[in-house]
Formats: sequence, C-alpha cells, structure tokens
Amino acid sequence: MPRKGSRTASRPSVVPVQRWFQFLESQSAQDIALPVTVLFALLVRWCIGLHGYSGQGTPPLYGDYEAQRHWMEITTHLPVSQWYSYDLQYWGLDYPPLTAFQSWLCGAVATYIDPSWIALYKSRGLESHTSKQFMRATAIALEFIIYVPAIVLFFRSQHTKMSWVARQVSIFSVLLQPCLILIDHGHFQYNSVMLGFLVWTVYFAAQESYILMAVSFCCSFMFKQMGLYYAPAVFAFLLAQCFRRKHGTVLFVKLGVAVVATVGVMLGPWITSVDQLQQILVRVFPVARGLYEDKVANVWCAVNVAVKLRSLFDAQSLVRLSTCATALAFIPSCIHLFYTIRRQTRTMQSTAIRVFKYCLVNTSLAFFLFSFQVHEKSILVPLAPALLLIDEEEWAVNWFVQVALFSLYPLLYVDGLQIPYWVMTVLWAFLRSCPACPAHTPTPKCVMVLQWMSMLVMLALHTAHAFVPPPSSLPDIYVVLNVVYCCAMFVAFLAYFNYRQFTCLQVQPTLKQKKD
Repeated sequence: MPRKGSRTASRPSVVPVQRWFQFLESQSAQDIALPVTVLFALLVRWCIGLHGYSGQGTPPLYGDYEAQRHWMEITTHLPVSQWYSYDLQYWGLDYPPLTAFQSWLCGAVATYIDPSWIALYKSRGLESHTSKQFMRATAIALEFIIYVPAIVLFFRSQHTKMSWVARQVSIFSVLLQPCLILIDHGHFQYNSVMLGFLVWTVYFAAQESYILMAVSFCCSFMFKQMGLYYAPAVFAFLLAQCFRRKHGTVLFVKLGVAVVATVGVMLGPWITSVDQLQQILVRVFPVARGLYEDKVANVWCAVNVAVKLRSLFDAQSLVRLSTCATALAFIPSCIHLFYTIRRQTRTMQSTAIRVFKYCLVNTSLAFFLFSFQVHEKSILVPLAPALLLIDEEEWAVNWFVQVALFSLYPLLYVDGLQIPYWVMTVLWAFLRSCPACPAHTPTPKCVMVLQWMSMLVMLALHTAHAFVPPPSSLPDIYVVLNVVYCCAMFVAFLAYFNYRQFTCLQVQPTLKQKKD
C-alpha cells in the first residue's frame, strides 16, 4: 500500500468490477450480487472447457487430461495395493492418497453413468464428447464444493475490516482469477481442491479454530504434495499459538493428534505395508526426475541458461543445493511470523492473520523459485494466498497475476489454448488490473510506469513469438526469454512481499469505507 505523501495517480477509481457492485448497492440489490458472481464464474469455466486440453489427440501418452482419467480407471478397477505400482510407464499415480480417493469417487460416478469411459486398459486415450463433458464437469463440481465456498466465507468474515463493495469485489476477482481457470478448466487438473483446503486453513486460523486449521492443511498436502510449500508458515503459526497460550502444551498435543489422525486415515489402506508406503513416497517425491522439468520460471531453470547445473552436479548435490537455497529464502519470513504471533494480544488477531497471509505467499514463492522438481503450474501455489491479500495489496496482486499468467503461456500454447489465454488476459486487465485504471487505492506513479513497462515487455515477446520465427539454432528462444523475465519478476515479488510482511506492523491499512 502506498505511504502517506507518496506521489500517486490522481484519477478516480474507474475499475469496472468495482463500479458494478457500487451500482448494485445503490439499487439495494445486494442480494443478487453473490449469485450473479457465482453464475458468471461458472459460465466462464464452462466456456473455457469447450476448448482444448493437455495432450488432446497426441498419442501414445496424451497429457494431464488423460492422466486424470486414467487414475479414475485404475482406482476403480484395481485393488488399493496396486494403485501406486500399476503400469508406471503410462501415467502411474504420483499424487498423495487424497487425490487417489478423489479419482476413485469420480470413477464410481463415471461407472454409474457410462462404464466405457474408464474401462480398464480399453479406455486409454478415450476422447469421446460425453467423456470430455463428464471430466470437465468433475473439475467444476469439485471447485464449487471446496474452493468457492472457502473464498466466499473467508471474505465475508472480513465484514469488520471491509465494506460490502470491497468484499464483493474481492470475491469476484478471486473467482475470476485467470491462471487457475485456464489450468484447471483448460489444461485440465484439480488444483482448486488443494488450494481450496489452503483457503479453509486461513479461514479457520482467522476463526481461531486451530484443530480444524490443522486438519484442512493436512487435506491440502495430502491431495497434492505442492501443498507442503505452505508447511513452514503453517507450522510457525501453530507453534507460536502453542507458545503464547497458558495451556499451550494441551493445544500442541491436540494438534499433533489431529495431524497424525488425518494423515493416518488417508494412509490407512497402506498402513500395514512398509513396502507400499515406501512406494507411495517414491512416487510422490520423484527425486530421480531431476532439478526441474520443461521450462519453468524459477531460479534453477533461469540460471541453467548460462550455467548448466545438471552437468556440473549430480542429483544428490542438486537436492542439497535447492534445499539450502529454499530454506534460506523462507526462514526469515517464518521467524518473523513466529515472533509476531508470540507477542500477539487479543486486539492484534487481524494483524496476525495478515502477517500469516504474507508468510504463506513468501514461503510458497520461495519453494517455487528454489525447490527441487518444480513445474510451471506450481505458480498457482503462491498465487492463492496472494489473492487473499487482494484488498490490501491491490496493484501488487493484480500485477502478480499478470506475470503468473504470462509465465503459463508456453504451456497453454502447446495445449492450443491461445484464444482462452488472450480472452482471460484482456478480461482480467479490463476488470481490475489495467495500470491506466487504478483500483480503490490510488496507485503510485512509479508503480504505474513499471507496470506499463512490464506489460510492454510481455506484449513485445508475444508479438515476436507470433511474427518472428526463432533461429534454427535457438528454437526455444522465446520460451527461455519468458522464463528469464518471469523469474526476475517473481524474485522481485518475493522481495516485495517480504518487505511488506516485515513492515505491515508499522503501517496499518486504512479500512474501506461504506461509500467506496
């Protein structure tokens, strides 16, 4: 947030999404705001789903869409003991047990409707129209069961800190965030389930329901291992709560029991076999795959342009290097969170939650930039808690979303999702993040200039990619430039959000007034 006395743009707010909710409020039509938002979010997701997806029409392995369908196939037809060992060369299951159970549940529904969609072995590569409709519907259903209610409840719980318009704008903006929509409903995955459990974690933290907070966080990382990117922040928060309370030992024991019980239940089918537990561990944490796959906008892939790390170091050395770098990047943020919570008074609860959200962004962004075996889609992990700060950090979060979306372009281009990409890019810029249309809080002029420059760089790279063929000696030049540029931006965002975390106790955000 800009400080007092800073030079800011003088234009009044002209962001369309804010004007829409101001209009509803002026007409006393607040009751229709949320239904309209949810229905519009549903329509956008369904329209994106009409386009292509990962691996469409590209045998023999196809892509992530086929992987998700195949997991429904094997979890429905095979005993639990074979889920993590069956035909690993063809999309072997490599996510934690909660994903397996979700695949089994969806597979059971598919069996009831049309068993041919997930017939064992015979259904490989199936791309019928009805099966695609079913798969798209499962992604939407799970998001609206887990992620959407969490977002709505979280921002509605902020009624003492935000006006009605500000809450509705935040809900609308988060539900229309383009990166998650394009990956889950275009490329095709179920990231919203993991991220939904993360939002529930923050919601329960704000409600001081720490046992439920621990359970929801366990569900997050037991659905996708990338949920562990949040682990240092969650651990620091809960440990500090134990230290600051009179009966902290009791809370510590309760939290331990909750975590062990939640993880134990999910590992229950395999708990009696050490070999099967080891197989799950190997599948979920594939160290043998190397430092990174494809071109991802993190430090190691960017550095690899000049220094071929995988040629200089063996896998174990790279694991140690990435672990140390990641720890150095997130430890200061977690220490700050811990001591903030320990000094917390009853009146500081909202400030503590704010620091917690910053810490979630900083730890997960540190993992994205420095950890081992990162995928480009993992930028969704730091983006989720950043969006929970969208009311306090309007220009920063808007800009972060723009750069994150640009970093996903090479993946979406391969999937044939250029049209949805451009539609969502323009929609987001129009609704909230165009630097010429500052949001509720006036944007510093220096930020507007930098954001315009950032957009021009991205537009220039898009234009060159579309009209200037790469040289034969550098066929991936545009992807590499995308990686280097986005990595530099993400490092800058990491520095900024760390700065904001360490200074947010000094400068409290002004509350949004009812007349915004």
